Amino acid sequence: MKKAKPGRMERAISSPVARAIAKRELQALHAQMADVGEQCLQVAHESEQRELLASLAFMIGIGAEVAAVVPVLGDNRAGLHQALEEVVRMACDGCRWSAPWAAHLHLAMEVSAEVMMDDTMLAMRVMPSARALADDIIAGRIQPDAIAPLELPDQYKNDSCPCFSGGA
Repeated sequence: MKKAKPGRMERAISSPVARAIAKRELQALHAQMADVGEQCLQVAHESEQRELLASLAFMIGIGAEVAAVVPVLGDNRAGLHQALEEVVRMACDGCRWSAPWAAHLHLAMEVSAEVMMDDTMLAMRVMPSARALADDIIAGRIQPDAIAPLELPDQYKNDSCPCFSGGA
């Protein structure tokens, strides 16, 4: 994706008022996330869950996008990415719910909420791409390759990790 030059729009979304609005919007989204998380634990295995998967794609997608570019604790970067990949896999499989993933996706929602609140401005910036992913699920046009492979930051790539190519 092409980066825009910092300009009037960038300054506007970085203003104190914009930060306050972003925080309020994300707090409202956080409340919705609790409802969606509970729904994950209640729906029947193999049932069609297009709306739930779209909501998960949007909510986990925001956190996964933020975690892809800012430091996060533990393996939360990889966990959010894996959760988002699984949501897309289910969506591509006729939007059939996989109950064994319920607890993991519920946890991913909680982690995503924390990551969003840690960097509200970045969360607001990535929201349109997360919304587009959710819209693709709703419209039935989601593709298995909708989620790019996870790329770890260079500090994780070194000679002591033989599974990574490139070394330090």
